[in-house]
Amino acid sequence: MDSIRKLLMTFALSAICIAADAQLAQFEAMYIYNFAKNIGWPTEDATKDLTITVVADNELVKELSKLAQTKQVGARKVIIKESATVTGIQKSDIIFVGESRSNQIPGLINTQTNNKNLIVSGKNGLCAQGAGISFVLAEGKLKFEISSKNITKKGLAISQKMLQLGISVD
Repeated sequence: MDSIRKLLMTFALSAICIAADAQLAQFEAMYIYNFAKNIGWPTEDATKDLTITVVADNELVKELSKLAQTKQVGARKVIIKESATVTGIQKSDIIFVGESRSNQIPGLINTQTNNKNLIVSGKNGLCAQGAGISFVLAEGKLKFEISSKNITKKGLAISQKMLQLGISVD
């Protein structure tokens, strides 16, 4: 009986963890969509699709794909791509790097130097390594660090609203 109880507890805890990951991905997806709306993109991109590449976060890909079916950023259709690593990422307006691949941020920054894109990290503290935005879990709430320096260095503009909502690290 004890082994059955332990097995049921393991399943219950696994289900809770999966549900928590899915809920976190929903919040991250909404944040990323709002980041896209509050960034000043280059005028030459105004009629092109807005591409979001997600590295190593399947739940986030699912949630962003749901949003992309019904929402746009201005007149721009949203395209979601996924990648297992940061190497070989083609033209992308937003690149989200999941926590499990956060050690690849410096390499990504080097390969994306000339591209006008927003780099978002799923792990806090990575604005110091070049990300424009890093998600932070603080007091049980999802928040974000923001580096206006890193974002403007990429040729993008930031709304005051976004700067006020984020935790500035500059």
